[in-house]
Amino acid sequence: MNKESDYRIVSIARRTEGRADSVEEEGIRLMDVRRLRNKKHRIKLHREKLRKPSLVDSYCTDDESVPSSRRYSNTTFPLFSNLSDDEVILSHSQETGSGLKVSHSAPSCRLLVEDTDDAQREFFPFVHLPLDCKLKILSYLSSIEKGRSMRVCKEWCHILRTPSLWINIVLWDFPLTCVPMATSSRGGSHSNGDCYTCYKRRVHGFACFLMKIRPLIRRLEFKFDIYPDSDGYLEMLKNLLRCISFREIRYMMFNWKDTPARPFWLEDLKKCRCQDVLYSCKLRARQCIYFFDDLSRHLTKVETLILPFDWSCNKNVENLVRLKTLKTLVLEKSSVFQSVAQSRLDRVLSGLPNLRQLMLEIWAPSGVTMCKYELNSKSMEFLDVSQSRGFYLRSLNMPSLRRFRVARHPWNGPMVFSAHLNIPCLYEVLRNGAPNLSILNDHYLMEDWKDACYPRLEEVLKSVCSCRKHKTGWMM
Repeated sequence: MNKESDYRIVSIARRTEGRADSVEEEGIRLMDVRRLRNKKHRIKLHREKLRKPSLVDSYCTDDESVPSSRRYSNTTFPLFSNLSDDEVILSHSQETGSGLKVSHSAPSCRLLVEDTDDAQREFFPFVHLPLDCKLKILSYLSSIEKGRSMRVCKEWCHILRTPSLWINIVLWDFPLTCVPMATSSRGGSHSNGDCYTCYKRRVHGFACFLMKIRPLIRRLEFKFDIYPDSDGYLEMLKNLLRCISFREIRYMMFNWKDTPARPFWLEDLKKCRCQDVLYSCKLRARQCIYFFDDLSRHLTKVETLILPFDWSCNKNVENLVRLKTLKTLVLEKSSVFQSVAQSRLDRVLSGLPNLRQLMLEIWAPSGVTMCKYELNSKSMEFLDVSQSRGFYLRSLNMPSLRRFRVARHPWNGPMVFSAHLNIPCLYEVLRNGAPNLSILNDHYLMEDWKDACYPRLEEVLKSVCSCRKHKTGWMM
């Protein structure tokens, strides 16, 4: 019995000792876990202290981690109010004192968290800027944007009347819309004629505003049909010429043929006969010649001029030659199938010594008796005749020409044999008359292109040249 009891006591002692060891090991594990948790907690607290408030924090409550619909419905979130994102952020920063600073930078708005003192030190309102800075910022606005900005406050209205802000004038760029009167006879509806009437009112009102402030215009764009006396566009331009100095203009677009904003169904249907149409075209061209005579005397510093040009009158050519400072000239067609005398082309090119870029659009009649032209200019660097039809070159004399653009359009004359026309080859014309040519259309020429016509250049000539060698077919 004693041995058995001793054995039991020993086994119980061993079990107790094993349990004690396991309890001790478990306690050690628990202590390690607690230490690890405390360490992670301390790291988490440290990170939370270093974490900066974000945009989500400004839109969430203390017990929410992400924005929710309940949060949106209980605040002034801009989706449900008239406040903007910046106002919500600034209001939140004022309530919490987080010192949020909004920085507008393309393509989106960024939030920069800074100290309150730094934010107040770096924040500078627009109203406290010097006048020169305000003028510089407002100068980047378009004419329509400047007009709308004049309604902001009296100070802006006064600043935007500064003449230096109105040096780039686009007279025709106004919306063709109108707000119908609620008390109108049609019950608030409006027609396209009413919209065009509002458009004319805006244009003439803008012209009156310019005549009051008298700016020094450097860029002017005019796109109006000068013939209908009912619109009064020509008289408006004459008044501008009398009240405002045009001597500082560097760039001018003078489209006197048509009004892009005028609906075509508002044209006078009485002039549907061919004789009436021809008479109106001649009268329009005559009025343009008389006005251009007066205009060319004021454009003493113009460098770029774009206009439909009438070659039928020698007086018009002399008015154009008066602009000695021209560097870029775009002469669009004023009528179709109008033959141009070689002497007038020579007069324009020789009378403009500083001309470097010329875009020529001439629609001449084609046939056996058609003219082949010769162009001579020592200063020309860029020549574009790709919009011309029935305009074929006999020779060139342009030693400074770097780039040349040309296109072959469908034949617009009677059917004739190609052998009867004898159109010169474009390759021979360019090789003899433009030795420094480097670009033909979009093709960059090789250095030895004058020695031999390589295959790639041959492909280009087959698409643009009208000679018998490069144009297939025996009929034109």
